[in-house]
This record gives sequence, C-alpha cells and structure tokens, in this order.
Amino acid sequence: MTLELWLHFAHVAGAVVWVGGGVMLSLVGVRVRQSGDLAIIGEFARMLSYVGLRVFTPAVLVVIVSGVGLVLVSSEWNFTQLWVLLALGAFVVAFLIGAVYQSRSAIQLERAVTQSAHLQAAREALGRWLVGYGVVLIVLVFALWDMIFKPGT
Repeated sequence: MTLELWLHFAHVAGAVVWVGGGVMLSLVGVRVRQSGDLAIIGEFARMLSYVGLRVFTPAVLVVIVSGVGLVLVSSEWNFTQLWVLLALGAFVVAFLIGAVYQSRSAIQLERAVTQSAHLQAAREALGRWLVGYGVVLIVLVFALWDMIFKPGT
C-alpha cells in the first residue's frame, strides 16, 4: 500500500467524521431545541465543546493535513488546479465559521442556559448555532461535490 492510498483513506475518513458528525449533531440540536426542558438544552450546550475538541478538531486536522499531503505526493494534482483551490477555499470558510462563529455561538448558548436560565433565550441561542452549522454543512457538501467532480480538470 502506498502513502497516497493511506492519505486518501485518512482524508475520506476525516471528511466522513466531520460531515456525518455535523449532520447528526445538527439533528440532535433540532430535537433538543424543540424540548421544553432547559436542562436538556444545557447538556447539549456542554456537549458541544466536548465533541468539538475531541471529534471535530481532530477530523478537521486530518482533512487538511491529508488533503495537502495528497496534492504533494500526487503527480497529477497541484495547488493551481481549480478544484484544489475550491477545496482549500471551502475548507477555510468552513473552518472560520466553525472556529469563530460556532465557538462563540456555543459559548453564548452555554451562558444563556447557566446565567439567564431562560428557556426562550436558550432556544434562540441554539437556533443561532444551528443556522451557523447549517451554513458549515452547505460548505462541506460543496467541498464533497468538488472532491468528486474535480471541476477544471
């Protein structure tokens, strides 16, 4: 087995965790938002930072490192190809939304639960997180499309 195959495996596995985990977390978030129980919303809020650090951060790192590695070891791919540039752009957009907006939204959600203990404020904060992650998922689906169809090649 070649290094390229292992990098490809890592890249796909990281993407599966990032996209699949995000879909599942979003679905759970929608269900939790419908709940009338502030404690359930609070538990979800605490889970976001736990999952973010232990699941999404490693998956994001695996995706970028293996993706760059694939371009470096492949004789047919380079950093000037349109599909590679689109993939890097999608990665940057998804990463920035996650690192800046989503992390702040998760903190605001946790504060809404612990400081105000007001159900409507918690639901609104969770709604903002869900919208942000919906945008991340749209960007990631675009990245998947880009990886499969490789426009410009």
